[in-house]
Amino acid sequence: MPYRRIYFEKNQPFHIISRAVEERKIFEREENCYRFIFQIFAANVGKPDFNLHRKDVIKVAQSLLFGEKVSSKFIIIEHSPLVSIFDFSLVVNHYHFYLMANIPNSIPLFIKKLNGGFAKYFNLKYNRKGTLFGSRYKSILVDTGFQSDAVSQYVGIINPLDVYQPGWREEGLKNWQRAFNFLESYQFSSFPDKTGKRKSKIIASQEVLEKYKIGLNLKKDEFHQFVEEFLKRKSV
Repeated sequence: MPYRRIYFEKNQPFHIISRAVEERKIFEREENCYRFIFQIFAANVGKPDFNLHRKDVIKVAQSLLFGEKVSSKFIIIEHSPLVSIFDFSLVVNHYHFYLMANIPNSIPLFIKKLNGGFAKYFNLKYNRKGTLFGSRYKSILVDTGFQSDAVSQYVGIINPLDVYQPGWREEGLKNWQRAFNFLESYQFSSFPDKTGKRKSKIIASQEVLEKYKIGLNLKKDEFHQFVEEFLKRKSV
């Protein structure tokens, strides 16, 4: 990954976007999504253990999403988390993070480990060679409360809807209730954590979220109402 001039200060939130080359649909299959979830956690605290089986990885990823303890035989812990993740979403050919560095300039290291580890898995599985993600990921500084609310909404609500109904931004949502149900059931975003459906180990602790006033800062019932009103406005 090429040198980046931007310096990622500790405790400074950023919106990160990384896309697959050639618009390749890397998150079309659930198995690949679960593998990426596994890689997120592993890259943040260390590295995957050797000789992992496909079924083990899926099971570990599901455990991580639902806040369950994961055996040390699957992930080698080497350091404290490089980043705190506030929101995330996997969207067919790219991913979004809303996160901050826990260590000065640790975001580039996290992204390098994450993209490199997943590319190695993906290339082996599909018998391909070469770069999987674009050489530069996009990073956007989040500097105000208004930006924080907007990024949290964009990453955790708007982008997963692209998976549910491609083209909805131009055409409008066909059924807001089904859209809401999809958001709650789509495991590869932070939305289920916001509604209390789960408490994943991928997302930063509630204490961290509250300390840095991250996201929409709403109680679960208020968040539910906010999303419902948003979806209704976007419906045809």
